[in-house]
Amino acid sequence: MSNKVISNKAKGDAFTQRVHDYLKRKKIDLVREFKVDVGLSSIHKKKHAFDLGSKDRLVECKYYDWTDGDNNPSAKIATLNEAMLFLYTSPSGVIKQVFVRKTGKKGKRKPETFAEYYVRLYKHCIPDDVEFWEFDETNSTAQKM
Repeated sequence: MSNKVISNKAKGDAFTQRVHDYLKRKKIDLVREFKVDVGLSSIHKKKHAFDLGSKDRLVECKYYDWTDGDNNPSAKIATLNEAMLFLYTSPSGVIKQVFVRKTGKKGKRKPETFAEYYVRLYKHCIPDDVEFWEFDETNSTAQKM
């Protein structure tokens, strides 16, 4: 009998595929690992591969869950903030979306999903032109936050 452990990368890749399939059903055709120039400098740019993309849409997918115990998910928040920076510095005039996995609700004072938590505390880090979506894997639906 095997207790096969699935890596976080494999979970993230599978989540990205589910989001990709969802967008395909919406007639949005994207490619995996779509590269564009990003950077704060107007002279020095660097290629960044977004999870999904096309010439008119960039998508980042985050398969996050709450940390064990009552710990603050600071590393996940930092990575999500980095994704916001990449989107902020990506070309303008394209649709920019972040899809975060819908989690269970957590919190003693204010039970909320991870996406609700991020939007409540870090909405100042979400660029004006970025759409923030919560993706429900159970029924393959998404809700814009």
